[in-house]
Amino acid sequence: MDTLVIALRVALSLGVVLALMWVLHRRMQKGQFGAGRTRGRRSASLEVVARQGIGGKASVVVVDVDGERLVLGVAEHGVTLLTSGQAPAPELTIVTGPVALPTADAFRAELDRQDEGRSGLQSEAVTDTDTDAAESLPLRPRGRRAAPRTNAVVPTATQLQGSVLSADTWRQAASALRSRRTG
Repeated sequence: MDTLVIALRVALSLGVVLALMWVLHRRMQKGQFGAGRTRGRRSASLEVVARQGIGGKASVVVVDVDGERLVLGVAEHGVTLLTSGQAPAPELTIVTGPVALPTADAFRAELDRQDEGRSGLQSEAVTDTDTDAAESLPLRPRGRRAAPRTNAVVPTATQLQGSVLSADTWRQAASALRSRRTG
């Protein structure tokens, strides 16, 4: 009997908590908790344009609010309006005709031209002492794959002996496992 009462109390408590969470979720979606609520006034668009510190805890802040530019002095004890005026209109670029995009051939030509200029600068910067370093680090243009290496070093079986990469190591491990199963 006590177990049934405890189970009912737990179920009722869980139901109350879930109902409360659902109500809070619905209110948050509707904006009734201050986040999206304006309390009868039209919300002002605010943009911080610049901020400059002028001392320990003092700064000057330039703010645009609904078409008006405010220069505020912010200190530890409060905020002071230094000056205000009309905010400058945003600069708009008006496109009156179609915009011509470069073709793939023009883009490739530009890349080749930049690669030639870059290789000329690199050859001037390389001195006699740097020739070994330049040869050991081949430079290639961006976006192009490196040529496959033909002189790749392949390790021998004696170099791989006892290594995880050696086939003999795997064969020995397999035979050891088989001998434990049968024995």
